[in-house]
Amino acid sequence: MLSTKHLYISSKKINIYHLLILFVLFTSKISAQNDTIFFDSNWKKSNKEAAIYYRIKPIKIKTKSAVGYKIVNTDSLYVINDYYLKSNKIQFQGYSKDSEGEYLVGNAKWYDENDNKSDTREFNYKPNNNASGFKIPQWPILYLGYSIATKSQFTGGLEFCLDCKEENKLFLGLGYGITSYDGKYYGLPDIHLSYNIQKSIFIKAGGSDKSAYALAGLTFLNMIDLGFGYSAPFDKEKTPVIKGFTFGITFRFTNNKNVYGRLRMF
Repeated sequence: MLSTKHLYISSKKINIYHLLILFVLFTSKISAQNDTIFFDSNWKKSNKEAAIYYRIKPIKIKTKSAVGYKIVNTDSLYVINDYYLKSNKIQFQGYSKDSEGEYLVGNAKWYDENDNKSDTREFNYKPNNNASGFKIPQWPILYLGYSIATKSQFTGGLEFCLDCKEENKLFLGLGYGITSYDGKYYGLPDIHLSYNIQKSIFIKAGGSDKSAYALAGLTFLNMIDLGFGYSAPFDKEKTPVIKGFTFGITFRFTNNKNVYGRLRMF
């Protein structure tokens, strides 16, 4: 027969086990909440009360395991799974280079609230097998620009996206501009390089046969570049003289969706 002392010890052990179980359950619940990201109807992050969708915190897996092939400078991808909060049914499945799900890779699937597939798309990043390593630039982009230094100048032409698969874009532009000086109109060739960083800022350098210029500023998804810089003439005695602080704006028009900064598709 168990003594009172033994019963007390056994009861104490049971209470400790209960406390441990409660602690594990509590910490698991806290961890699960921290690993869940909630979104409102416009896919803006929100609290649970205002949410329509939610995402389990993305984990990373090897790129080849995810999409079946290697991607240069990308060893792993995020697994993106989104759900309808009301029903807990899947809304999106895919892989992304970033944890926000903006730069999708491989096969992406969207589902409606009835569990039916509503859309699917392949984001292909397979490497170019060109042995020389040379890549043909993406299809040209029509660009239109306006700048003003000492005089206004309108420019138009074609740009080539030298590596549009990357998040940062490098554009090579070739065009022609028109300006007036002392009552006469002059035609000016234009060549430039524009480096657009994460669809937010850009750095641009270019020139004509009369002057060179550099600009930096903001870009709206690479569709519109708005910047400020400086122009310097090659010959101050030969008209037109384009010199001084310069304001410039550029518009891009293309059917190549990789040119523009990609917004998450839903």
